[in-house]
Amino acid sequence: MRFILINLISISLCWAADNSVDIDLKGNSSIYIKQSGAGNTARVWCGLSAGTYTTHTCSTATIDIDQNGDDNLAKAFSQYTNHQGNQYSINQDGSSNLAYIDADENDNEMSISQTGDDKEAEIYMSGDDNVYTISQSGTGEHYAKFYAFGDDSTWTATQSGSGDHNAYIKSCNNCNNNDATITQSGSGNKDGDIEFKNNPSDNSTVNLTQSGNGAHVGNITIEQGNYTVNATQSGTQNQAYTVTLNCTSNCNKTITVNQYD
Repeated sequence: MRFILINLISISLCWAADNSVDIDLKGNSSIYIKQSGAGNTARVWCGLSAGTYTTHTCSTATIDIDQNGDDNLAKAFSQYTNHQGNQYSINQDGSSNLAYIDADENDNEMSISQTGDDKEAEIYMSGDDNVYTISQSGTGEHYAKFYAFGDDSTWTATQSGSGDHNAYIKSCNNCNNNDATITQSGSGNKDGDIEFKNNPSDNSTVNLTQSGNGAHVGNITIEQGNYTVNATQSGTQNQAYTVTLNCTSNCNKTITVNQYD
């Protein structure tokens, strides 16, 4: 089912069985999608028509997708120009969860929350003054990935519960004043990777915290610039802790690494 929305205040959709909805969003609209049970698919195109890729303005819009149970797939797209000040929220509770946000421009907020079962979340963003958040909890695998480009932005990945935890944050060329944080806790192996490459990047902060049972692996790669790096790994006795810091040239860093049982 496809909708084309222009400056609507809100819309609420709730179905059972094999649910699928595609929405082309224009203007400064607010959209709420709720899907419960069975094979759920929701796709929202903000300022970008599906199929034709025709662009139009989509600013100060609110996109809220809520999926509960079974096979969950949620995607939000907003690319090219005139797409500023938007809020994207995807919430998935239970079953096979996949969430994806791909957006451009400035002053946007993006959040993905996943609880229970197989969790995979990806955010791709280009622009300044943006806030990105991925939160994953409960049993099952945890996989979170950010590809972000721009200045004065915050990226946060939080993973808790049982099962393996994998989180990856990659930043950009000539990006400044950014904060990247990965926090992983609970049982299962933990792998956190933060990469600031191909740039001089000034006044940025990198935080990696891993706790609980299982092996802890952290990889932080910085090519050049001024950084503050904080890495903490803790858990029960006889855990395997590894933090690898790579700096290729002209790095001015304040580095703190704590490893303890």
